Amino acid sequence: MTTDVARVKTSATVLEAVELMNDADSSGAAVVDENGRVVGLITALRLQREFFPLNKRPEEVTMCQVMGPFYRIAPNASTREAARRIVEHHITRLGVFDGENFLGWVSLADLTREFGKKRLIDALRSRNESEDKEFLCPNCRSAFLGKITNKDGEVQRWLCPNCGYTL
Repeated sequence: MTTDVARVKTSATVLEAVELMNDADSSGAAVVDENGRVVGLITALRLQREFFPLNKRPEEVTMCQVMGPFYRIAPNASTREAARRIVEHHITRLGVFDGENFLGWVSLADLTREFGKKRLIDALRSRNESEDKEFLCPNCRSAFLGKITNKDGEVQRWLCPNCGYTL
């Protein structure tokens, strides 16, 4: 896990975020609200997908317009589970949260160093069931969505306990 994660405010512009990421020699940063709480993620890839199509200047677009949600994992989760989630969701990093407290992130590069290339490929090919997924609410970004299931245990929808947003 990387604990020294660059952080950028939701009000920061794309230009400010890119400068921060360049200074930190990182391809991503955690996005924090005015209270310092992590509410999202920005990566170089996300900028390509979200910012460029807007066709605006980097000083005209703020982080809250282009940031993405953090996929999360618990600090006691295995590296194997982290690798599986990264591949399953086609992402490059997972936020490590202890409750609502952001501790850092686990990236694909971290896992490659941990496993080595061959062992990582073997871990990714494993067929174990993944653990429950947790998603930061895209509406209020202050709580994680809870799953609503039917009597058979199938997920019907996701609900934010804070603002009532459903997915």
